[in-house]
Amino acid sequence: MPKRHISLGRELFPWERKVLESCRLYLVGGAVRDLLLGRADLDLDLDYLAAGIDEDSLLDLLSNIGRAALVGRSFGVVKFRTPEGITVDIAMPRSEVSTGPGHRDFRVISDPGMPVASDLERRDFTVNSMALDLGDLTLLDPLGGSDDLDRRVLRVNRETSFIEDPLRIMRGVQFMARFGLEAEPGTRALMERDRALLETVSKERVRDELNKMMLLSERPSRGFIFMHETGILPIVIPELDAAWGAEQNEFHPDDVFHHSVKSCDTAERELLIRWCALLHDLGKPKMKTEIEGRTVFYRHEEESARLAGEILTRLVFPVTFVSGAKHLISHHMFMITEEWSDSAVRRFVAKVGAENIEDLLKIRRADGASRGDAGIGDEVEYSRKRIEKVIREESAFRRSDLALSGSDIMRITGVLSLIHI
Repeated sequence: MPKRHISLGRELFPWERKVLESCRLYLVGGAVRDLLLGRADLDLDLDYLAAGIDEDSLLDLLSNIGRAALVGRSFGVVKFRTPEGITVDIAMPRSEVSTGPGHRDFRVISDPGMPVASDLERRDFTVNSMALDLGDLTLLDPLGGSDDLDRRVLRVNRETSFIEDPLRIMRGVQFMARFGLEAEPGTRALMERDRALLETVSKERVRDELNKMMLLSERPSRGFIFMHETGILPIVIPELDAAWGAEQNEFHPDDVFHHSVKSCDTAERELLIRWCALLHDLGKPKMKTEIEGRTVFYRHEEESARLAGEILTRLVFPVTFVSGAKHLISHHMFMITEEWSDSAVRRFVAKVGAENIEDLLKIRRADGASRGDAGIGDEVEYSRKRIEKVIREESAFRRSDLALSGSDIMRITGVLSLIHI
């Protein structure tokens, strides 16, 4: 098969040329995948593979160019700070040896003589198992990852991959959402088979994959729908899974689940905003009631805020993130109209905090856009103008702007002494 040449989209860094004088150097993993997707202009996490050189020689070579430190001999990865100020990971071809029955019971062995293809085959998915030889810019693709990428297929490398590291299930989900991939039947079946192993993964690692999906995917809903269909979501966010099929009222064409994930899709790509958009209505199933033939969800925002707090705390988000999300969700049910007096707007701003207004408007816009509300843009802009007006008026003349306070005047006039008497 003829070699496939790939454009790197840039000149080699001087340090890359220097390393190539002593060994073979490959760009591997996500960076190669993103090059093939035409995303080379994005900020990439650069991972390299150095072949034909032993660990000590590689450390000496890199230390003479920039700053290099071995990240645990059990992993055989060098953290390298380049002269350009970029931090990259450089590994040598490695294999894993089982040391026990658990998926964490393994030892990594670096082998400078191991074929690079063997190292690639031990990775997670075919689309991440490609290498670009920086010596001649040819693609090494032993598992057909480039073909899978062209066909938008997610294919796991081997049957035991999710047993070896269950977090790969979540990585696969976020790759599907980010790149519009479909899991091929065998991979989907393995994800369903091994999903219970996610219970053994730290919540922080699961959170990090969800955050990547939130920030890097145009449509996180793809991932959440797939997780529901495969039984993964009840393990990760059971409260969201329970919203599937929870019908709403005439103002919402979708059930609570689909409205929630659509709101997440339409929200701006900011972590707090997307999480709030996803969780803002999860209290509806519990608060649903019928009044005079109408379906209503009175005070669902309070229940939604409570559930959001539980979910985000369980996923080990920072306390400030959790409290901020709860605050925004608990106040998302507002609509400033012409009937609102300036005093009412002023009280609203005081209650939610001027610093939270913009985030609240973003959530409001995502909520309305997700259910096809054509007037949501005008509504949000009207609210913004009314709020800006009262804030300007408030800041134009405040008590703190006075040269003398009431206490000062009382002290000067002697009133304060009379009070003390």
